[in-house]
Amino acid sequence: MKNSKIGFIKFNVNLMDDYELKVGETLVYGALVSFTNMSILSNTKDEQGHVYAYPPISKIANITGQSERSVKSHIQVLERKGLMTVKRSYKEGGKEKNVNHYYLRAEVLKVYFPADTPAVSDKIAKPKKKHSEVKHKEFSQSAFIANAKIEKWFTHYEGEHNNNSARKLNQLEDRYGAKTVVKAIHNAMNGVNIESLSQGTTGFMLSRLKDGNLEDAQRQLKNEKESQERFMNESISPQFDYKAALKKEKRDNKTVADNIEKLLGGVL
Repeated sequence: MKNSKIGFIKFNVNLMDDYELKVGETLVYGALVSFTNMSILSNTKDEQGHVYAYPPISKIANITGQSERSVKSHIQVLERKGLMTVKRSYKEGGKEKNVNHYYLRAEVLKVYFPADTPAVSDKIAKPKKKHSEVKHKEFSQSAFIANAKIEKWFTHYEGEHNNNSARKLNQLEDRYGAKTVVKAIHNAMNGVNIESLSQGTTGFMLSRLKDGNLEDAQRQLKNEKESQERFMNESISPQFDYKAALKKEKRDNKTVADNIEKLLGGVL
């Protein structure tokens, strides 16, 4: 598998919508579908005869165009939602991880990738919904962030532009206005070390764009505007022209001296 190459990533919009997946999570799942197909071609199975994929995290990150941290987070989501199970392995005598084994759930593949359904392990909790019986939803166009400034600052802080984030940001813009949303984004990320966020900045920012945070940002903008208006309306005291005053004082002194000289000259 290390020497093999994946020509494309399988992407299913219905899978993303039905399981409420983000674009990044859907890309990771699609990559694992392709890696599983490679295992089928090479007849890679475990002791129980189940097919599994075993790409390194770095490989998944490379072909999906994401960071390794994001890929690890997406894998946890996919596992939690019942799309697959992960067998994590460790090297003997230590905690250093070997390459994980990924078992994609057969029921899911039958519905969303019918041509890519291997005999995978079924040792995993049943999903809450029977997605094998869910009808495919009609294809819907990808949502986009309507306001350019919101998109600029959201992506500046490494927020992921996907349907979920776009819809929420658009809803917040309609309710509070673009300036308030941008202010709230800045407030949310103020002093935050992006590298320390295990879940990535997308979920972090969206979780902090709640009504209370938006209302705080709204008040801050109002206070800033009122402060600026007060400053602009304040009467400006005239500046004292020291040079002009000095020249006038010299002229006055000369005039007094001239008058004294004339007076004394007349007396004499």
